[in-house]
Amino acid sequence: MSLFVRRVRVTDLAVLETLELETLKRFPSRTRWMETYRHLLETSLSAEPEGLLVADYDGRAIGAAIARVGQAHPLSGLVQGRLEALTVAPGWRSQGIAERLIKEAEAYLKSRGCQVMTITLTADAGGDGELFKVAGFKVAAWQLERSLT
Repeated sequence: MSLFVRRVRVTDLAVLETLELETLKRFPSRTRWMETYRHLLETSLSAEPEGLLVADYDGRAIGAAIARVGQAHPLSGLVQGRLEALTVAPGWRSQGIAERLIKEAEAYLKSRGCQVMTITLTADAGGDGELFKVAGFKVAAWQLERSLT
């Protein structure tokens, strides 16, 4: 398997959107996610393109991660890096691609001086949360919401 992780190319962008649309089919309640994802891509391309990572298998993008350097955490003071998005093509899941992207994102963020890496998961993430626990993430906070309508 000739898999490697590289920086994004302009020719990858349409493929990455297609991969994200495939993933989104599993989560019908995320009605505005594609707008958010496109915004993340655009922001990353202009502000921090080195953090937009692509899993490449024989010249084909099969997954992606968006890693961004953040500010110091308001409570701990540690410099945070964020894993903003992680996606793997449906036919490539459970083959170590996501784990590899997480490790590459971690290496990138460490190289930029980050001391901690965070990710926000939605309540409908289900089993995807296990991937992050296995990768060493722990629950650091809860964000609760209540509808006001």
